[in-house]
Amino acid sequence: MHRSAVVVMARAPVPGTCKTRLCPPLSPEDAAALYGAFLEDIARELEAWAGADLWLAFAGEPRDEPELRRLFGGSWSLLRQRGASLTDRMEAVFDHLFGAGYDRVVMRNSDSPHLPPPLLDQALGALGDGAVVLGPDHGGGYYLVGLDRPPAGLFPSVMSTSSVYEQTARAAIARGLAVITLEPFVDVDLPEDLRQLRDDFAAPRFAGWATRSALVRLPHLEIS
Repeated sequence: MHRSAVVVMARAPVPGTCKTRLCPPLSPEDAAALYGAFLEDIARELEAWAGADLWLAFAGEPRDEPELRRLFGGSWSLLRQRGASLTDRMEAVFDHLFGAGYDRVVMRNSDSPHLPPPLLDQALGALGDGAVVLGPDHGGGYYLVGLDRPPAGLFPSVMSTSSVYEQTARAAIARGLAVITLEPFVDVDLPEDLRQLRDDFAAPRFAGWATRSALVRLPHLEIS
């Protein structure tokens, strides 16, 4: 019997500490409000999905935990990220969850609020016998990584480049691991990504989503 976990990497929606690469054109306050909407939608959608144990790994200070606990309710276990770099923090989160007895762990970002839950099912179902599952974004990184064993140096030392996906895939293949690639999906990181987000959330099925409401409150936003 497999024990599976999905972990979201996030931070508290505090102005000046989140989505700073969207500023400008957004103000720090608008960027934080938008990111808070991302988190609200992610928490709700994953609780409804309930295909694995849910974890939130948060970066920041212990004082941020009450706000995150408000957004991510009793269905979630919270874990504070530890490490000097994103690479270190990702490895530490995987190590913690495998140490807690999970044998399939999928880590997803907090920058793709409308990521379809079937992609999580696909990722969990593909794990086993040393597979590495990667969900590439449009900027050369990935919105999701799934493992069935600790990463042990699998991730690049710098995670903010346009070759992160390629570097991770090459490292996995060099270890004799199968790489399973999911469909690409938007990761909202730069101002140009906001256009895709607004187009996506114009669909009627997103009525009532917090992200859609946050986008509507940004009428001044112009994307060249």
